[in-house]
Amino acid sequence: MHDLFLQVIFYIFAGIALLSALMVITQNNPVRCVLFLVLTFFASAVLWIIAEAEFLALILVLVYVGAVMTLFLFVVMMLNIDVESMKVHFVRYLPFGLILVALLTGLLLVALPDNTFNKAVEAAATIPTISPNIDEENYVAPLKPTSNTETIGMVLYTDYVLAFEVASVLLLVAIISAITLAHRGAIRSKRQDIKKQIMTRSEDRIELIQMKSEK
Repeated sequence: MHDLFLQVIFYIFAGIALLSALMVITQNNPVRCVLFLVLTFFASAVLWIIAEAEFLALILVLVYVGAVMTLFLFVVMMLNIDVESMKVHFVRYLPFGLILVALLTGLLLVALPDNTFNKAVEAAATIPTISPNIDEENYVAPLKPTSNTETIGMVLYTDYVLAFEVASVLLLVAIISAITLAHRGAIRSKRQDIKKQIMTRSEDRIELIQMKSEK
């Protein structure tokens, strides 16, 4: 009964995620697209909870839904987006998008192992993994098994510490670049310079030019 309930929940939220993801790319209103994307994130978070990845589900809700998507929503609502031009571009690039979806679907089907769809959805067993460097005969299982959050932290800061540091440096460079671009002075701007207008002399305001009369 418990396995059947998990399968029903999985298929319900998987369908919600697929439907809302489809609505993201088919809606003409950008605000609705952002809201459907938020719904997609919530459905994906539920799927990750079913897969016993609570940390990833929590990060998806807190970081993406709580911060990134809220920022996107405010930016989209403040911009004056031409909906008619979006409709024209959607119809124009629809065949190209369908070709890309077909290619990605084909790659996914090739990458999946055999007999994937013949197996039922099973919950992952909470058995601690043994490192290949540890002797199996002298290995003693811990009294308290580590959670997935602790396992992710141990792997992230040991095996993938170099990749983690490189990613943090890239994010730091992106933040500095965004701040630099935002505070960069306008080169070809038509704005008024109040200081120049006040400090202008009367001789510089009008310039008399003598020209020869044409015959």
